[in-house]
Amino acid sequence: MIFSRLTILFLIILLPCLTVCAQSVNDIKKQKEKTEKEISYLNKLLNDATKSKSVSIEKLNILQEKIVQSKKLLNSLNQEVYYIQKDIELNEKRIGELQAEKDAMLKLYSKLVYGSWKKRNKTNKLMFILSSSDFNQAYNRFKYFQQVQEYSGRQLELIRQVNDSLNLKNQDLKSLMIQKNSVLNTICVKNQELESEKSKENQYVSELQKKEKELQKKLQNETQRQQRLAKELNKLIARQIKKSGSTSSTKYKLTPEEKLVSDDFVKNKGKLPWPVVQGFISKKFGINVDPVYKRVKTFSDGINIMTSKNADVRAVFQGVVSEIGYNPFSNNFIIIRHGNYLTLYLNVINISVKKGDKVNTKDVLGKVGYDPEEGSVLIFQLWKDIEKQNPELWLAK
Repeated sequence: MIFSRLTILFLIILLPCLTVCAQSVNDIKKQKEKTEKEISYLNKLLNDATKSKSVSIEKLNILQEKIVQSKKLLNSLNQEVYYIQKDIELNEKRIGELQAEKDAMLKLYSKLVYGSWKKRNKTNKLMFILSSSDFNQAYNRFKYFQQVQEYSGRQLELIRQVNDSLNLKNQDLKSLMIQKNSVLNTICVKNQELESEKSKENQYVSELQKKEKELQKKLQNETQRQQRLAKELNKLIARQIKKSGSTSSTKYKLTPEEKLVSDDFVKNKGKLPWPVVQGFISKKFGINVDPVYKRVKTFSDGINIMTSKNADVRAVFQGVVSEIGYNPFSNNFIIIRHGNYLTLYLNVINISVKKGDKVNTKDVLGKVGYDPEEGSVLIFQLWKDIEKQNPELWLAK
């Protein structure tokens, strides 16, 4: 009975630990699979970009993102192995504890077996029972022999079952550990490849630095483009605010329907779909360090998403197309109003909507424009009235 209670207590303690470890490993596996898909996609982009022999900002951005994702993958694998190793150690510890309990029980059983051995033949057992003073004593002596035998067998079987199950689990975990070590060996090889890619990154930067005048001019043009675009957008938004009948110059006056859309938009913060099916952020919101000239910093009103050639541009939420315009440096732009929130899609070609159209989440608006030097980059901004927001905080992870 004591052993049974100890076994139950052991299982109560062990199972939550195993569950937590299993959840942690599963979470890491999901992250690893996601990262592997990202790397596979980046390899595709890089292969497309290398068709052009010239070194470009596009290639550098893709390579830098691949290095980031490769490090993330290696980290996930190390974490996975860590949790598996902890699980193995926990099982080995429990097996040791069970073995000690089993040894103690066997010592007790040996005394019972020895006592039974002295009365091992049927005649002695029978004489022991028949020598009882009354029937009840005889019955109790008979039941004693029977219960000792059953209890002994039952407890030994329980010990064997628990011990066998833990041994099997440990073998599985050790097998998994061997498998993960094998993967880590592969990752070590990939880590060497990563070092090679870092070397290639340095080479790209060095080659791009040789085009200093050209790049500096491009940076100036980009800054001017952004300033002109910001002025144009401010005028368009101010015009819309005035047209809404608002008495404020900074806040759009909402209709009841627009108020509902605006409230729904806020509820979906952090869950909005990306404006392209697949891609990565090559320029973040706010201050960015130039990938070639580390001392140069630029400011971005939104995010740049690098994607595949001819990728679809999608609405991130339901709304109304409030503006469609053309920017001489970055093709067309589309503004969609979601109540007092606005989303801007810049560098769009083959536009498939018109001003005043109502759109739903993930409706296709057009295609991302392509540039041989920059690649396919969608510039995405998000505004609340005249206040710029960080789009990363609104998009799904």
